[in-house]
Parts: sequence; structure tokens; C-alpha cells
Amino acid sequence: MGDWKTIIVPELSSDSKHTSEPRMSPSSLHVRQGLHPLLSYPQNTCSLFSAFCTEENVEQCVMYLNQEMTTLGFPPLYDELKYKDGRQELNVISVMNCMNELLQLHHKNLQAREDAELQNLKQSSDMEYLQTSNSRLKDQLETSKREFAALQERDRQLQCKSKNLHQLLKNEKDEVQKLQNIIASRATQYNHDLKRKEREYNKLKERLHQLVMDKKDKRITIDILNYVGRADGKRGGWRTGKTDAKNEEEMYKALLGDYEQRQKELILENAELKKVLQQMKKEMMSILTPQKCNQKGKDGSGTVNGETAANLVNQVILSDNEEDAGDFSRESISELSCATAREQLTNSIRQQWRMLKNHVEKLDSQVSLVQVGALKHKDMVSREDHEQEMEELKEEIDQCKEMIKTQQQLLQQQLMIPCDDDTAMLLRDCYLLEDKERLQDEWKLFSEQRKNFEKERKSFTEAAIRLGHERKAFEEDRAAWLKQQFLNMTVLYDHRASEYGKLQTAFSGSPDQDNQKLHPRQPQKKPHCGCEAGVSRCASKYLPDTLAELCRSMSLIPDDSPSGSMPKRRSTPDSKAWSGSEFMSFK
Repeated sequence: MGDWKTIIVPELSSDSKHTSEPRMSPSSLHVRQGLHPLLSYPQNTCSLFSAFCTEENVEQCVMYLNQEMTTLGFPPLYDELKYKDGRQELNVISVMNCMNELLQLHHKNLQAREDAELQNLKQSSDMEYLQTSNSRLKDQLETSKREFAALQERDRQLQCKSKNLHQLLKNEKDEVQKLQNIIASRATQYNHDLKRKEREYNKLKERLHQLVMDKKDKRITIDILNYVGRADGKRGGWRTGKTDAKNEEEMYKALLGDYEQRQKELILENAELKKVLQQMKKEMMSILTPQKCNQKGKDGSGTVNGETAANLVNQVILSDNEEDAGDFSRESISELSCATAREQLTNSIRQQWRMLKNHVEKLDSQVSLVQVGALKHKDMVSREDHEQEMEELKEEIDQCKEMIKTQQQLLQQQLMIPCDDDTAMLLRDCYLLEDKERLQDEWKLFSEQRKNFEKERKSFTEAAIRLGHERKAFEEDRAAWLKQQFLNMTVLYDHRASEYGKLQTAFSGSPDQDNQKLHPRQPQKKPHCGCEAGVSRCASKYLPDTLAELCRSMSLIPDDSPSGSMPKRRSTPDSKAWSGSEFMSFK
């Protein structure tokens, strides 16, 4: 098999063709006729087949073919029994049979190939059809999915709508049921009232008939129409002296217990109010102490004038007098009666508010004076520095002008005086060295001045920033202090509304109304803790006469503001006080 291309197959002679042709069977002839178009190749193809066998290698080709045929299972081409010239003789019959078998195999292979190609074509067409049908089915599936999603969405919307309608129907049914129940209850109530009215009418009619028909000397009595029995359904006992005494004793015990409880609550309330009053006095004294005034006076001593110092001294004296008056009032409150104590407390609180207002106004004026003085001082210092710098610059300009003039004069003199080249070079070098040294000195001086100027500018900006921060901090402290004081003053208004009307007339100054308010109602119990409860109670009992006076004392509104702009109090006795929300809204 390896020498396939080197061996030339010998071509059959025409004699062999003629001898083999009549020996063919009809089937072989049919096969040959069917293969005739395949064998009718052009001449060039025949030349390719003729290259296998030539006249020189006929025996070799026959031997090669015999070997190949025997290996493939065909009968040998040589006859083993017949020898010619010492060589085996070629068996033509076996050769023709082998060729016939080969041709049949070739025909079968061609037929199988055609069948395979036809089957392949059928399968390819089936595949294309399946692909087209698959794509069509995919499109149909997508459209069906979209339609299904649309139907689902529509179904969901319809379900939501149905749920809403069911809910509305249920609500309507509930409303109808409620209305029916209301109508039925009203009908039963109406029938009950009608029957009761009929019974009362019949009883009155009978009573009138009895009064008309009975004798005049008959004793007139009172009949109970609608008797209300006991809760347990039992009959009441007979009234005797023992039962009356027992009932009176129980009544007196209950009254005594109530009075004792009320007295204990009043004692506790008075103690809390005293504590709150003392704490309020201490806080107001601490606000108006001379230490703060002296400290403020020390802070603004550089800019505050003599009039401000006198005001500070007067403030110290007033605060001392106020502290003495507060101590005296604290000692004498327990000894005075209720009316005088209320009047004294009212007057002292008004005086404290006025003094606090004056103190805050004076502090504001002092702060404004300090700020104005600081601004003026800063402006003056900056102007002086500017003028001094201007003078220094003018002096430097004059010095530069004089130096320029002297240099011009020296140059003119040098030009006027004849000199040698060496001396001129030396002089020029000397002048250049001197100018260089002078320029270096001036550059050093200029750099130092620039550094100093940068330092001064940086320090000035830092001082300005610091001053701004200090001013902002001072404003924030002042605002926080005023807010704290105002909250300390206004936190007294968060008590219940019923407590505001207890001592309302105590601030008007009428003793008759004060005597009427000496015994206030028992206050409602409310959870409180420590100082806040006391502050609220004190605020509810010792308020100024009107809110306008309080706002005027705190400089919230001017004294000449119309009274109609203030909120009005109600005229009912149960709600004569101001609510905390109204006061905060006015604030």
C-alpha cells in the first residue's frame, strides 16, 4: 500500500476486452450500461489511469492487484494449478468476477451516496422547517405571554375594583344597619316616652279629679310619681332616732376628714409657695448683685465715662437696698395677714421687675458704649499709623531725591575732571561695589520691612477676627442670658388655667375682693417635682395685674402702646387667667 503511487497498473488489451465481453451476464451488462456515462471520461482522465500500468510493468501490476484482492477477500487472479513457462497463469474468469464484484460494490456505494445525499437534503429541509416553525412558535409564545400579562393586569384591576366595591357595599350596609339601629332605638325611646307621658297624664287626670271631688278639709299630701329604689333592690329601713344620729355622725366624720385633707394640702401648698418665693427672691437678688455690676464696670473701664460709673454705683446701691427690702419682706410675710402679704408681694415683684428692666437697659447701654469706644479707638489708632507711615514714606522719598541729586552732581564732576583709564576703572569699580552693597543693604531693609508688614497685617487680621469672635460670643452670651432670664420669668405661666383666676383681684388693690378670695377652692392634684411645681404655683397666684403691665416692665412693648392691641381676658370667673400658649404667641 505504501508503493501505490509508484506502481503502474497495466491496461487491458483489446483482445481481453473482446473475450470477456460475451461472457458477461445480463445483470453485468445492465450494470455496465448504467455505468457507461461514468466510464465515458475525457481523454485526459484516461491518461491518468493509463499511467498506472505500462508494457514494462504488467506482471508487477498483476501481482500487486492479486495481492490487494486477496487481502480484501476476493479470489486470487492466478490459477495455482496451471503454469506456463514456469509461472502461474492468469485466471481470466476470476479477474472478470472480481471486476464485476468491484463494479457492483461501486454501484452500491454510489447508490448509498445518492441516498445519503437525498436523506441529508431531506433532513436539512426538515431542519429549516423546524427552525421556522420554532421561531413562529416562539413569536406566538411571546404574544401569548404578553396577552396573558395584559389579562392578568386587567384581572388584577378588576379584582381591586371588585374589592373596593365590596368594601363600599359593606360600608353602606354598616351605615344602613347603624341608621336602622338608631331609628329602632329612637322608636323604642319614643314609645317609652309616649307611654310614660300617657301614664303621667292619667295620673294627673286622676289627681285633678280627686282634688275636685274630695272634701275641702282633706289634708293635702305629696305623692312621688317616679320613685327611685335602692341599687341593691332592697327596701329602705325605718327612720328612727338611732339611724338619724348614725347618719349625722357619718356625715360629720366625712366632713371632718375632707377638711383635714384640704388643710393638709393647703399647708403643703403654702410651704411650697414659701420655698418658691424665697428661691425667686434669691434668684432676683443674684441677678441684681453688685458683683456683676462691678465686673461689668471693670470690663468697660477703658471706654465708659464718668456718667456710666455713676450709674454703676447707683445700681450697686439700689441692689443693696433691694436685698435689704427682700430680707425684710421675707421676715415679715409670715407675720402679716393674707391681704397685706399679697399686696406686699405684688408691689415687691413689680419693683423687682422694674429694677431688672433698668439693670438690663443699663447693661445694654454699657455694652453699646464699650463697642462704640472700641470702634473709635481702633479707627484712631489706624489713622495715626497711616499718618505715621505716610510721613516715613515722604521722608524716604526726600532722602532718595537728595541721593539722586548728589549722584548726578558727582557724575557731572567726574565727567568734567579728566582722568586716566586705570583711575576711571578703579573709580567705576568702587562705585559699582558701593552701589551693590547699598542695594544689598536696602534689599535687606526692604525684606525686613516686608516681613514686619506681613506680621503686622497678620496680627491685625487675627486681632480683627478675635474681636469679631469675642463680639459674637458676647452677643451670644448676652442673648443667652436675656433668654434665660426671660424663660425664668415666663416659665411661671405653664400652670393649669384654673389656678390663674384665684388671686386675680389681688393685683387690682380692692380689699373687698381680696376678702372674698381669702379661701380659694381646693386645687386639683397634679404630678409635680421640686422647684418647678412651686414655681408654677407661685406664678399662678402672684401674677401682675395685666399682661400689658408685665410686658411694659420687661420693655417688650412701649408704654404708650394702645391697650386694644393686647389680648383680652375672658369675663367668666372660671377662666380669668392667661394661658401659656397665648403669652408665648404674644411673645
